[in-house]
Amino acid sequence: MNFLEGKERAVLTTIAQGGPAGIRATDLYPTLSLFMSQQTVQKTIEDLYFSGYITILRDGDEVRYIASKQVRNALVNLEMQKYKLGKYIENLKMRIEEIQKLEKTIQVNEMKKVATEGTQVVAFSVLSLLKEVPELTIPEAIEIISKINDEVLSKLFSLISPEMTEEDIKHFLLLVSKYNGEKDAELLRITMEAIKTRNEKKNTTNS
Repeated sequence: MNFLEGKERAVLTTIAQGGPAGIRATDLYPTLSLFMSQQTVQKTIEDLYFSGYITILRDGDEVRYIASKQVRNALVNLEMQKYKLGKYIENLKMRIEEIQKLEKTIQVNEMKKVATEGTQVVAFSVLSLLKEVPELTIPEAIEIISKINDEVLSKLFSLISPEMTEEDIKHFLLLVSKYNGEKDAELLRITMEAIKTRNEKKNTTNS
């Protein structure tokens, strides 16, 4: 399964924000006009409709677009996971300040705890987002997950585990496929590759 493109996510999210009543066509186009032509919006709506993500209602001269309940539930979950990840980053800064005041030997153990918590928070969020419309929510979560990786996990992960080799990753994905299904394994693989590509681009830019 492939992730939805940025324009598809933008249109679908905007429609979903209209709630169960949806959003009027006359309101949708102006909202997206800053970065998307009306023709592009119309084509995207057509694709979303035939993919089952939205329904279209006509009441007289008024046309409304309504996101499916599954999509709206997925976005509620996404916002909740982003909130939890944001709180983790916020609390992390205070934790590190406190840890830096401790003795060196104690600092290492406390940093291991921080790194372990970070991996658990990220893993829980990704697995939670895999439940409903992951092709929409996972790309939106990658940005904040990458931020956590940059600020914490990439620096501290070596404290709790050696870096996974390509063979380790393949074996891990086989286990996920066995116990959670091929869909979860494939989406997790795509997510890991997206984060890796993002980090490689960042490192190239900084070098």
